[in-house]
Amino acid sequence: MPPTSAKKPFAQPIPDPIIEPIQPATVVIIHPGSYNLRLGRASDPYPITVPHCVARRKKVQVPRVPESWLLRPECNHPEANHLMKTGLKNAEEALLTKPNSMGGYRQTTSNRQHFAYNQSSNGERTDVICPLKWTQTDKKPACIIGEEALYVHPSDNYTLHWPMRCGRLNLHGGPCGSLTSVMADLEVIWSKALETYLNIPIRDLKHYKAIMLIPDVYTHKHVKALMNLLLDTLGFGAAFIHQESVCATYGTGVPCACVVDVGDQKTSISCVEDGISHKPTRLTMEYGGSDVTRCFRWMLRKSGVSLPEVDLSMPTDILLMQELKESFCHMDVDRSGIVNQFLQVRQPQKPIIKYNLRLADELILSPLGMLYPDMFAVQGQQLVRVQSRFDGDAVDPHDESYLRQTQRAQRDLAKMGSKKENQESRDVTESSQLEDTQLSHSQMDDDSNDAPETLALTETKTGRRHELEEEEEEDTEPVAQLMGVDEAILHCIEQCGSEDLKRKMYSCIVVVGGGLALFEGAQSWIQHRVWLQMPNHQRLMMENMDVLTRPKDNDPRVACWKGAAVMACLDTTQELWIRPKEWQQYSCRLLRERAPFIW
Repeated sequence: MPPTSAKKPFAQPIPDPIIEPIQPATVVIIHPGSYNLRLGRASDPYPITVPHCVARRKKVQVPRVPESWLLRPECNHPEANHLMKTGLKNAEEALLTKPNSMGGYRQTTSNRQHFAYNQSSNGERTDVICPLKWTQTDKKPACIIGEEALYVHPSDNYTLHWPMRCGRLNLHGGPCGSLTSVMADLEVIWSKALETYLNIPIRDLKHYKAIMLIPDVYTHKHVKALMNLLLDTLGFGAAFIHQESVCATYGTGVPCACVVDVGDQKTSISCVEDGISHKPTRLTMEYGGSDVTRCFRWMLRKSGVSLPEVDLSMPTDILLMQELKESFCHMDVDRSGIVNQFLQVRQPQKPIIKYNLRLADELILSPLGMLYPDMFAVQGQQLVRVQSRFDGDAVDPHDESYLRQTQRAQRDLAKMGSKKENQESRDVTESSQLEDTQLSHSQMDDDSNDAPETLALTETKTGRRHELEEEEEEDTEPVAQLMGVDEAILHCIEQCGSEDLKRKMYSCIVVVGGGLALFEGAQSWIQHRVWLQMPNHQRLMMENMDVLTRPKDNDPRVACWKGAAVMACLDTTQELWIRPKEWQQYSCRLLRERAPFIW
């Protein structure tokens, strides 16, 4: 509960922030993702990356819950197979029309040409035992985090928890799906990661500061809960938050860009100009790299590759499929034809099984699902999200809603005053013209004197209604369909307020995250698809279009984290820190005052 003084946030003004010397070694950058947690000191060249999960031991024996990591419930609907075939057909047609580096066009290869070979190819069990081992649970630890949590044997009495899904807190109606449970999982994962990988005892966090990256499309109450975790629960000496897309521009060294962040389970797009993410351009869609992995498994089956040893309800087998996807799949149109691939099925403490397969267009069509998401067969509500309005907070009565109502009242008073002056002027003119008329005319004059008042009231109500309708139109979230990455880029850029800003965004598109940028040829596909679909007048005015998937030859998966590390060393950043005592007194009002974006 906030202290009594927080109930009246404007009783005392918020004090100016304390500016201290920059010490990057004492600043911890935390980038929580749906699959990976990246954290490290601002002085480190690269962050530590661990799976963002925790395995909790149960006191009583419970049946194993199948992992829904790839087998998403949104894919279990009658139209799934039809959608996947439709998306595949569209991807194959696009593959025929995309020119290669020589200006020619490739021919698609039907899986019928190698289906029989793959179907007859049985796995060869070798004498080599996989070096991967199951996590030892003899001491029965209460919690296990990271990669060790993924390798807990299914027979052990542990359940796996993912506190984040699709780029936001994993709140649901099932067991351990409340906000309190999710925050408890985050506390365990972050505290153990800080102690294990950064060698920072929890009791010493008061000497450290934290920068936490949040999604572009964020939920206000979730951000408040995360700040409570950093400052109150973990006990950092100071903290502030920033958006992933803005940090991505710092990490890639570009001032203005349309940032496309494709992670494991979500794709976010935002137009950033000089450190500001424009709110109308923010869009998040709930599909990503894990959906490509599931699509790749489906494409293998269409080619006769059954892989009976692989069970996608097991975390270890999901890791195997993701590794195979990253090793084999690409988006390079110059690579065509049937190729021989040697695939190894590696499972903990079991003999390695080798497959000799023939694959062709499956390797390029699976990643093309990012441009044709029908291949993922994902259906459901809230698969596309935009930035919602802040619902308000009890400790911050002077929030966005209060300011909006205050501005609305001021506009009403100004309009009423202007109409009253105009009405008085009309009354004086009419009375001077009608003072010598007959009684009937005088009566008409009396009626006319009443009419302007009624008219003024009617005009006021009509204008008020029109104004409210305009405000509702502005505040209503647009209903968006699930789009391919190229269509989503065009949609977000067209939401920019000026043609000059649109031109800047079209000229620089930055792709970060590990869900798309790692595929060879992704840069060419995005540039080709966006160029074909962009407005003609913009195309005529464009000098060049840069699509950056590996800016400065850096790993696109850590671009956001490195951008936050750069921010930690800037002089202007030192005014953003929020300290525990300030947070306890003013709570989320401080975010409205010090957050480097409009809260």
